[in-house]
Amino acid sequence: MPALPMHPPHDAEFIRQALRSELARCRDNAQRDPLPTILAGRVQAALNDLVFYSPPSAFRRIAGDLAPRLRAAFGSADTTRQRALLQFAAELSTWLRAFVPLWNLSNPALFPQDALPADDVAHLGQAWHALAAELARSAPEAEADLLAMRRLQAAARFRAEAAADPEAEASAFVGASLPASLEALEHALRASQLRRIAELRAAGGTRTEISNDYAAFLDYALLLGASFVTCNPPLVDLAWRADPARWDPVVDRLHAAQPKADGDALARSVTLEIVLANMRGLRPIFLLTEGRMGCVSLQVNPKRHDDAGTMLRDAGAIYAELSARLDGEVPNVVFKLPGTQSGLDACRELTGSGIGVTITVNFGLFQHLPFARAISEGGALFSTLAHMSGRLAFPVRDELLGRLSDLSAEGISENQARVAAAWSGVAVLKRLQRVMTQRGIDLARVKPLIASLRVYQGEPHAALPSAVPDITEVLGTGILTVFPNVRRAFDQGPQLPLDPARIEAPAPPEALRVLRYSELFKQAYWLGPWADSGETDDPALRPAHPLSLNDARATAAWTPVANTLDEFCKAYDTFVDRILARRPRAG
Repeated sequence: MPALPMHPPHDAEFIRQALRSELARCRDNAQRDPLPTILAGRVQAALNDLVFYSPPSAFRRIAGDLAPRLRAAFGSADTTRQRALLQFAAELSTWLRAFVPLWNLSNPALFPQDALPADDVAHLGQAWHALAAELARSAPEAEADLLAMRRLQAAARFRAEAAADPEAEASAFVGASLPASLEALEHALRASQLRRIAELRAAGGTRTEISNDYAAFLDYALLLGASFVTCNPPLVDLAWRADPARWDPVVDRLHAAQPKADGDALARSVTLEIVLANMRGLRPIFLLTEGRMGCVSLQVNPKRHDDAGTMLRDAGAIYAELSARLDGEVPNVVFKLPGTQSGLDACRELTGSGIGVTITVNFGLFQHLPFARAISEGGALFSTLAHMSGRLAFPVRDELLGRLSDLSAEGISENQARVAAAWSGVAVLKRLQRVMTQRGIDLARVKPLIASLRVYQGEPHAALPSAVPDITEVLGTGILTVFPNVRRAFDQGPQLPLDPARIEAPAPPEALRVLRYSELFKQAYWLGPWADSGETDDPALRPAHPLSLNDARATAAWTPVANTLDEFCKAYDTFVDRILARRPRAG
């Protein structure tokens, strides 16, 4: 195996010390007057300094001193600076009434004596809301500009959420005034069930973190408590499509800087820009948790899924470049590797160098468990096992529906088949976490992550406990990574009781009875050589030909793996084609 073309970060303690040093510098910088930063248009930096890096006592002092000075500066500022000042006041109002203060200002683990009580934070948020409303009334042009920006952002998010009429909904959501816009946003945040899960985790009630399964709209996900971002070529391309005004100039700049670069090199460069933007958004969480949370998952070229050496070279070069872009600091990135034998070889090398991974194209216990062991033996602060639940459940559904005549003879209806298929991915994840726990694998270092969530609605799925069992039935697992349309369905659906340890409840026996008729499910669920006295296999769930990662060809041909790799490779080609289409024509 080739050595990584980089200087790895030694071990976990070395990394933690580097992060402590960086956090100390950020906290020192946060003591500076934020007003010049805001007036320079660096609103995000000022917000980070104040909310993420200021101790609670310093926050009270700085925020209290800033409000009257910001009001005074607003009156004499030009329109550009008024927009920045108004945006800061509006964003701070929302941040203080969202999940965000729980990372720092209201975190008793960081500040046992001084953490701000929830009522105090809410009061401060209301005060900044009132200031934003006051400033907006005095500067209608700046208010109009800010509202226009918020409508564009909301419309893009609603498109990703598959809203029926994103522009109309965005117009109604943002409203005709900044106070109305803030109220609508804060109402949505209060009603969010994902935020409830994040708050449960912050209070120690569940293990589950939430993640943005998209390379855009991290700002909104952070308000709900997100601490992770998953990316792949389709998602990077969607982020570009969601905000062309931001990313078209970046792609054009990369073309100008690399006029002779091929499509793969340009795709890598564009991906790094979008990933780096997400890394910067999560950076405060990464520092505050000493690297236990706050990473972006970056997928290496999916067309190299069978070549460990290429994956390692790509990961090493990208890691070194990201570190350079972060002024030599530890990158808050984990590398997506496929759940194949080549991926396992690359995983051992990366985690042995202290670099985290996310294992993707991952559906069955014969994939998950070898990776769990390899990661446990490595030195990364944490890694994730991405269980692509819906990408297993849908092929299982199709397989069962293709056997309805056989199922009918066994007294199994079409609706029962559909419901059992919806349980299939959840059942595998439940068994995975149970086996990992039995074997003493540290679930804080090897985090099961449920991805590819699905929404099940309508009469055929009435027997399910919720429309999103990929969320409600796995609480207590490591990470939920949620696509915008699933987030919308969950957050706008009926308020549900949330069992913070639901992952520990077994899958329904009736679902497992039906799933005996699915070879795809049995392949995913079967432990085989991983079975022991703590967790044995039911002979009725034995697949005809159990798979092993050692059989690379059979693993790659297995339906969920083959379908997903094919989709990722096609999406990668589409992404490359879009990049090349923007290359300036010669002459």
